Amino acid sequence: MRSALACIPKRVVLLLCSEAVLVISALMLGVIAHWGGLGGWMLSHQEDGPRIAVVGGVCMLCMYYYDLYDSSMLINLRLALARLLQVLGTAALILAALYSMFPGLTLGRNIILIGLALAGVLVAGWRQLFFRLNRVHWLNEPVLIVGEGVLAAKLAEEFFSRPELGVRLAGMASESADLAQGAGRVQARRAIVVLPRPWPEWVRGLGERGLQLQDGAAVYERITGQVALEADAAPMIPPSARMTLRRKRLFSLAVAVPGLLLAWPLMLLISLAIRLDSPGPALFRQRRIGWQGRPFTLFKFRSMYVNADAGGAARPAGFRDARCTRVGRWLRRARLDELPQLWNILRGDMSLVGPRPFVPEQEAECVRAIPGYELRWQVPPGATGWAQVHHGYCATLEDNREKLAYDLFYVKHLSVALDLVILFQTVKILLLGRGGR
Repeated sequence: MRSALACIPKRVVLLLCSEAVLVISALMLGVIAHWGGLGGWMLSHQEDGPRIAVVGGVCMLCMYYYDLYDSSMLINLRLALARLLQVLGTAALILAALYSMFPGLTLGRNIILIGLALAGVLVAGWRQLFFRLNRVHWLNEPVLIVGEGVLAAKLAEEFFSRPELGVRLAGMASESADLAQGAGRVQARRAIVVLPRPWPEWVRGLGERGLQLQDGAAVYERITGQVALEADAAPMIPPSARMTLRRKRLFSLAVAVPGLLLAWPLMLLISLAIRLDSPGPALFRQRRIGWQGRPFTLFKFRSMYVNADAGGAARPAGFRDARCTRVGRWLRRARLDELPQLWNILRGDMSLVGPRPFVPEQEAECVRAIPGYELRWQVPPGATGWAQVHHGYCATLEDNREKLAYDLFYVKHLSVALDLVILFQTVKILLLGRGGR
């Protein structure tokens, strides 16, 4: 979990915490206004504290699920404010449903209306101030990139396009001559080195000048959640992997067994709907490549017509794919076609979280075209994963290259805690219906 949380910029953490304080403060003010002052509330309504926490928690979850802390929202103030209105509306609906099921949690309609309205005003005003402060030149830390190539260009692009990182590029130096010409005289505190180790003497000399030297691949990994494939550093599974894999297995079983027990009535109805919608079996079986490159049979609900790929190799589904049945389109959109993979998890073919397994032909093509691709086989494949929640659907070779960088980050930082972070993000994707085809 530490590795996943390290990818969150400090300014985003500060924004989240400050907005949580604003939301709770707005709700407190709503309660105090409703009861005619702080004294009246303290005398007879101290139990409102936990209720306020529930409302605040619902608001913050809605802000997260509406992507208000994603990089795209931190550079588009108009879109962020529009999403904030959606957050307030959604929070009100969720609270109404929650209060109907648990009346004891009710805070009061007038309090909720006053609190949410005030929270919206406070958060909107703070967002506008944050948006402006985020772009103040002298508030961003100057850094020097030492080296050149693809990784140097990627780092420069990240610093330029993501002001929430709090970093501005003060200069680039590819060799000692650049430093002599002035690139090294910038007022930088850090030098991010993208040169292969061991670093040249002139680079080590930067540290003697007082600059903090950081490895470019490590910095890129921390700010993107991806391994820098250009650094030629093959990430290996951690030394504690054997125990971690056992824990992952137990965790996967703890989810798959009750999941199958609870989902079987729904799975039965889905099977019936598939059979009534189009001729053919309800289940679809396909060979995939799993742990250590071993093939296995993956189970899914059939979402396409039988023999949809007859006469050619299986190809990824596209938007509004003509091969999909009517029921299949709905299943894919809701991701319910993947429910039978709980059986794969129970059998040990897959883990709950891990790199997504592909068909043998696609895996073979990626191994030939992408150096280090087979490193993702060091851990069992999963129904969801770090790459799936960050990159989405994978259709091209370039998509697979991008996704590999995420998969290798997962391999390098393998842990049950990271799995929990991924599952939390997966729930967001499922609820919002994103990425399904």
